[in-house]
Amino acid sequence: MGLPEQRIRLVAADPIEVGAWRLLPSVLVSTSSVQSQNKGSRHFVRLRPASIVVASENSAEWIEIPNTTGNVLSTMAAAAAGIALVSSLIIAVSLILKNPREGR
Repeated sequence: MGLPEQRIRLVAADPIEVGAWRLLPSVLVSTSSVQSQNKGSRHFVRLRPASIVVASENSAEWIEIPNTTGNVLSTMAAAAAGIALVSSLIIAVSLILKNPREGR
């Protein structure tokens, strides 16, 4: 089994015409592929909306779509890991203080 190969690219979709406006959405495509001698290859694809370009006859504006859910989930995971670490340290210290070793 080799190391996974990862590619990230920005893909623009077909433009959408809405009255005088032209909308051009784009998607961030992350692909990972792992090749195994026994099981062949496996591909994982993750799609995330990245931006939309709103264009009129006079101007164009690029609007980024934030990854709010991913940011919140990452923050929650970091907080949970921190709480688990602090709890483990408190339990270890309380056990050491409650039952000190004999013969010191």
